[in-house]
Amino acid sequence: YGLFINPDNILNIGIQHLSENDIRYAREKNFKIKLVPTARKISTKQLVTYVLPKFVKSDDFLYNVENEYNGVTVQAAFADKQFFFGKGAGGHPTGAAVLSDIAALRYDYRYEYRKYNQHNGLLHTDDVNLEVYLRYTHEYTVEKLQIENIVERFSRDDYKYVIGNVNLKNLIANWALLEQKDVFIAHTGKYTYTEQQIEALAQEG
Repeated sequence: YGLFINPDNILNIGIQHLSENDIRYAREKNFKIKLVPTARKISTKQLVTYVLPKFVKSDDFLYNVENEYNGVTVQAAFADKQFFFGKGAGGHPTGAAVLSDIAALRYDYRYEYRKYNQHNGLLHTDDVNLEVYLRYTHEYTVEKLQIENIVERFSRDDYKYVIGNVNLKNLIANWALLEQKDVFIAHTGKYTYTEQQIEALAQEG
C-alpha cells in the first residue's frame, strides 16, 4: 500500500493461549481458527492493519490451509479476489528463500518502493470496530476493552465468553491484557461502523 508502519503500532496477538473450549466452540459453529495478518483499506484514504486469530468459515479460501502451508488472499479493484497457496516452512521453501536473498545481494537488487514514492495520500488508522469472540476469566476484562453490542454471552465456572464489538484502538491500548494466559480473542470476520465513521466515509466519497 506504499506505507512504512512501525511494527509497534500493529496489534499482534497470537494463538498461544488457545484452549480446548475455544476449539470446541469453533467446531460447533463449523469454523476453523487461523492466525491471520490483515492489511485492509476501509476507505479510499484509510488502511487498517492487525494480526489476530480469526474464525474462518468453510467457504473461505483459508479454511483448508493446514500444517506448513500458508495462504494469501488478495482483493483487487479489477481482478476480484485471488488466492495464493504454498509451503511456508520446511527445508526446500527455506532454502529457496535463502538462495533468493543471496542472489539479491549478488546482483545488488534494490526494491523500488513504487507505491511509497507515488504519495497516494493513504493513511494508517486504528479507528475501526471489529466483532470479536473474547474468552476471559474476570469481568473487568470485558469492561476494560469496552466491548459493546454484545450479541452472545456464555458463563460457567471454567469458561466465559462474549461476542461483541470493540474498537481496534481499545485493543491496542490494552495489548498487555490480551496477552494474559486466561484471555483469548479472535476476530469473527465482521466489521461495524459508528454513525460518525459512516459520516466520515460519506464525506470522502
